[in-house]
Amino acid sequence: MILKNIELFLLKINNPIARVGKWSAGLLLIIMMIIVLLQVVFRYVLNNPISWSDELSCYLMIYMTYLCMPFIYLKDKNIAMTFLLEKTQSSRFFHMLMVIIHIFALVTILIWVYFGWSFFLKGNVMANSLPFKMYYIYIAPPLLFAITLLSVVQKIISELNNFINFEMIDKSKGV
Repeated sequence: MILKNIELFLLKINNPIARVGKWSAGLLLIIMMIIVLLQVVFRYVLNNPISWSDELSCYLMIYMTYLCMPFIYLKDKNIAMTFLLEKTQSSRFFHMLMVIIHIFALVTILIWVYFGWSFFLKGNVMANSLPFKMYYIYIAPPLLFAITLLSVVQKIISELNNFINFEMIDKSKGV
């Protein structure tokens, strides 16, 4: 029961974070599309290319990627090879395997946050064609992956709860 309560508490935190991240990423995609279209018009119609559009588009893409991570993780939309998982779907082993997978993800994200933070601390250089320091770009991976850690912890707790409270569903009854 306590695991379910913790999961529900994390869900109340993670769902709004994921929703805001998803919509923010969508907004950045629209902005990036407008910038790229302007670049095409300026380059090929006006014959006067915008020097900063490619660089800004790359930075927006970086933020879009990391803003979507909590949503992607919560909704299981990340790339996965599921051949083993599909064979064990209705077993207790499946939930234990998912716990292990989520723990691997947790460790990977922690490493990413650690090295991303180290890289961020070295970001005292100016962007090539934009008037700001690279700190603003380098902070995206460690900060937004740290936020994603809440989603990973929620998934671990959920799968542990499913493992502990596992009930085999009898497929012959059609339930």
